[in-house]
Amino acid sequence: MADIEETPPSEQQRPAPAPTRVLPVQPVPATLPDPADLRPVGPARRWTWLIAGLAAGAGATALALSLVANLADPAPAPPTTAVTDTGGPTTEPYTALVDGCALLRPETVELYLKGATCTAPKHGADGTTSFGSWTSKDSGYADAQVEVMLSPFAESIYQESLTSHRTPASTTDAKIIVDRAVPGLGDKATLFYTSYSGYGRVTLWAVRNNALISVEYAAITSSGPTPEDVPRDVAEAAAIACAKDALGTLTTP
Repeated sequence: MADIEETPPSEQQRPAPAPTRVLPVQPVPATLPDPADLRPVGPARRWTWLIAGLAAGAGATALALSLVANLADPAPAPPTTAVTDTGGPTTEPYTALVDGCALLRPETVELYLKGATCTAPKHGADGTTSFGSWTSKDSGYADAQVEVMLSPFAESIYQESLTSHRTPASTTDAKIIVDRAVPGLGDKATLFYTSYSGYGRVTLWAVRNNALISVEYAAITSSGPTPEDVPRDVAEAAAIACAKDALGTLTTP
C-alpha cells in the first residue's frame, strides 16, 4: 500500500474569495435642506427638499408621486374649539337721541346760562341728529349751542372739523388762543378758544364710538362799564360741562 503523502496545511489550496458586489452610487441632493423648511409649518413645505433629492435617483419618481399624493390628501385635523375674546366689553353703537333741549342738565343751565331759554328743531329725518340752543340775557349775554350726531363716520368727521377750525378764513378776523385736548371726555376731545374781533368763543368737539358732540359757548358780562368776555377758564369749563351732559344722554340698545 503506497504511502499517502500529506501536504502541509500552509501549502493547501484555499478557496477563491467571492467576487465583491459593487453597490450603485446613490445620488445626493443638490442642496441641503433650508433649516426654515424643517419648521412645523405644514407637511408640504417640510417635504419639498426631500422629494427633489429622491427624484434625482433611479426609480424615485414613483416614491415622489406617492409622497405628493399623501400630502395632497392629508389626514383630517382634529376639531378645534373657538377662542372666546375675554377682553374688555365693547360698546354697541348708539341708536337713539334725546330731544335737543334735554341735552343739558338744569344744573348746568343754571350755572353757566342763568335764565336761558332753549329752542330745538325736530330731529333729522333719519333721527341721527339732536340740536339745542340756549340764550340768556341775564347780567349780560350768554349762549350755548349743543349738537349730537350719530354716524359711522364720527371719527372722520371729528378730524375734519378740527382741521377746518384750525384754518379759518382770513376775512373772519379769527385768532385761535387755545387749542388743546380734553382728557377723559369721550374717546377723545379737543377744545378751542378763539377770539373773533376781540370777543372770545369756545368750540369743543368730542367723539365717542359713533357719536360726535359739538359745543359752542360764549358769554359777555355787563357788570362793568363796558361789556367784556367772562374769564376764559369759566368759558372753557362751561363748554366741557355741556359736552359731559350731552355724552351722558347717550344710551345703547
